Amino acid sequence: MRSSLNLALAATLWLVANASAFEGRITAVTTQSGQTQTFLYTVGTHDLRIERTETNWPYARNLVNRESGALVLIFPHNRSFVRPPPPATNAPAPGTPRISAMPLPPGGLPPGIGPQTRPANSPAAMPAGIGPANRPGMTLMPQIPTMPSAGGMPAMPMMHMERAELKATGEKTNLLGYLCTRYELKQRGEVMEIWATDQLLPYQAWQQNQPHRFGPRLIEEQWPELLKAKKLFPLLAILKFENGPERLRFEVKAITSEKVEDRDGQLFQPPPDYHEIEPLPF
Repeated sequence: MRSSLNLALAATLWLVANASAFEGRITAVTTQSGQTQTFLYTVGTHDLRIERTETNWPYARNLVNRESGALVLIFPHNRSFVRPPPPATNAPAPGTPRISAMPLPPGGLPPGIGPQTRPANSPAAMPAGIGPANRPGMTLMPQIPTMPSAGGMPAMPMMHMERAELKATGEKTNLLGYLCTRYELKQRGEVMEIWATDQLLPYQAWQQNQPHRFGPRLIEEQWPELLKAKKLFPLLAILKFENGPERLRFEVKAITSEKVEDRDGQLFQPPPDYHEIEPLPF
């Protein structure tokens, strides 16, 4: 009995160790709007390389440090590379609703607008019940920043789309030899079904250009970060309108677990004859 327990414990520890130390290659295909993209993930001990296998265009290659998450984008068309800065530490989570602050005009807000204190030499306060006049026991509510109005149209608050939530359904299956759990994302009449595993590596989406430093809005821009936060890798993901046709499919076609050889040390580094460019300021 004790021998069986020891074997079970050893098997569990082996799975955990291999899940965090996966090395090898993963081939995946994304289909959207009739277009097909094929990606090759080369997973080393400390680094990750993501590239598209199509030869019709010099697509960017992504190099990612698995420990720090630092990203390097390599552009073959002009023999350059860039190191985008990491997201701001005080930035809200991707997709989190927020109200963006508007800069004050020169000289500040005029008297009576916002929570600003009225100068002592300003005109008398407005009659009681009209406008933001201070009265004993009353606390003024700060104004919600709005976009400047145009063409006489009323100004609208600057709000970002609500954040989708990744929910586990409890369903499980085996895909390509890996135990996967079914997750769902729902937002604005769309639903995304994701079968993901924790036995590979945290998911990293391929980037053609420098990623925006602000939270993504569309559901297809949110799901990679949500999976990455839970250290999951998707083997199948389908996005569609509820009771409608699918409009995006991500599917892993092959997984090869093997030691990745990097004899010349260039697999996870920019080519030595490429020049580094400055990242975008936003």
